[in-house]
Amino acid sequence: MNAPRPARKKPPAPAKPHPAPSAPPLPSIRGGAWVAVDTNILVYANQRRSPECISFLERCASGELQGVVPAPMVAELAHALMLIEARENNWIERGNPARTLSERPDLVRRLTRYEARMREFFGIGLRIEPVGTADFLEAMRIQKEAGLLTNDALLLAVARRLNCEAVASADRAIALAPGFAVFSPAVPRSHDQSV
Repeated sequence: MNAPRPARKKPPAPAKPHPAPSAPPLPSIRGGAWVAVDTNILVYANQRRSPECISFLERCASGELQGVVPAPMVAELAHALMLIEARENNWIERGNPARTLSERPDLVRRLTRYEARMREFFGIGLRIEPVGTADFLEAMRIQKEAGLLTNDALLLAVARRLNCEAVASADRAIALAPGFAVFSPAVPRSHDQSV
């Protein structure tokens, strides 16, 4: 008869991350501030999912705030609006909506609402800011420091280059990045983390 094996000790549970400090509310950005704007703010306003985001863009349109949107965020917005329209049309059934749509150029050609929404976006008067090599190099530094994905880090790199006083984002990871004043809306209805 074999002796019972000694019980194996469980490895210690990984430390739980500290909860993120809540970012100041979007409406508290002071008038006259330059604000780098994340894609999620634009999508939530466009989809009427956040009154705070709508009000924020109205403040930008009136000139009370100087909204700056880096070019990659504009591309993200167009992409998100295309996918939203395809979902609204019930054209997407699989788990990877971008791939599904890319495999159906006939459907892409039939998308029309996203284009009208993009034209409305351009009419707001936000400054579309190109990104260059120096922005990508700064974004890589920010990535290492804060653990952000590329476009999130690019948003902050452009904010830093332009000395923006504020960053408008609903992204919790961006709110945790050190050295930036990030302002967030209340969590919108049917919050979608994919934006």
